[in-house]
Amino acid sequence: MLKKQPNEKPPKLKKMSAKQAGALVVGGVVFLFIANVALVSLVASGYKPTHKIIREEVSATQKASGNGLDLQAKNYLDGFVQTYFTFPEDEKEQEIAVKDINAYFVQNLPVISQGIQRKPSKFEGAVMMSLADNEATYKVTYSAGEVTTKEVKKEKDTTKQNVVKYHDETTLFTIPYQKVGSAYYISDEPYFSSVPDLQATENQVPTKTWSDSGKTSDSVKKDLDKFTKSLFTAYTTDGDTLKLISKGLSLNKGQEFKSLDQATYEAKGGDKYHAVVQITMKNALGTHLENYQFTIEKQKQSYFATDFKHTLPEGKKE
Repeated sequence: MLKKQPNEKPPKLKKMSAKQAGALVVGGVVFLFIANVALVSLVASGYKPTHKIIREEVSATQKASGNGLDLQAKNYLDGFVQTYFTFPEDEKEQEIAVKDINAYFVQNLPVISQGIQRKPSKFEGAVMMSLADNEATYKVTYSAGEVTTKEVKKEKDTTKQNVVKYHDETTLFTIPYQKVGSAYYISDEPYFSSVPDLQATENQVPTKTWSDSGKTSDSVKKDLDKFTKSLFTAYTTDGDTLKLISKGLSLNKGQEFKSLDQATYEAKGGDKYHAVVQITMKNALGTHLENYQFTIEKQKQSYFATDFKHTLPEGKKE
């Protein structure tokens, strides 16, 4: 509760003269006129309201982070996959697991078959392979249990006991689903399919080769090799130097340039060369090879590199 101070005096109202009031009205009208003129000029120059720009930036960020993926659907389906492939050995726990699985369907789907039987299983992991509007496919790894019985002797009595042995399985698991408002449900029975071999064969891939056409003289190659070594040394140590001699590479201090192992330079005219090089780099894992293609252009007494590609050129199969 607020209390009035004993010595508090009410504020005195200041009276405004007619001249002051008129000046205030005129100033307000002038301000509104100038504001309208400025707004029309901005619109005519292509200006767009700030709130629209913010919405577009958020949309672009969402597309970049999710790559167009419905992340809410993925989160929902991830939970279903884990629930479906987690089926305990204990019968009472199995009843709870069945209820958890059926909850995703909302409705009771028609079932004609009487041969449905679930074995114990343990969810190991899953990778989403595809996500369409009404269907998703996962590559799932799980442990499947084989139940056998054995006789166990307890004093004079003999009883039977279930024994479960697990082995790893991998499958493609496709889930039909629907979205209603902002919620989801499993709309039909999921189905299984074999995992395809994603490894390409030799006949399917182009051959990588070294370009040896348009060989340069030994003196020119020596100069270009020297520049290339300086380029990749700067690439891993000195960002300022790197900017002076190239465009398209960013400083990479997590690596160490060890050696230039192979390099060919094809003259393209106008003091330009197409370089194909292989270098050895070192990091915390050890040493590894990296391949590059780029353009080198002579500038006065030095060179400048652009158009970098991390690949060797394609050639013909022998």
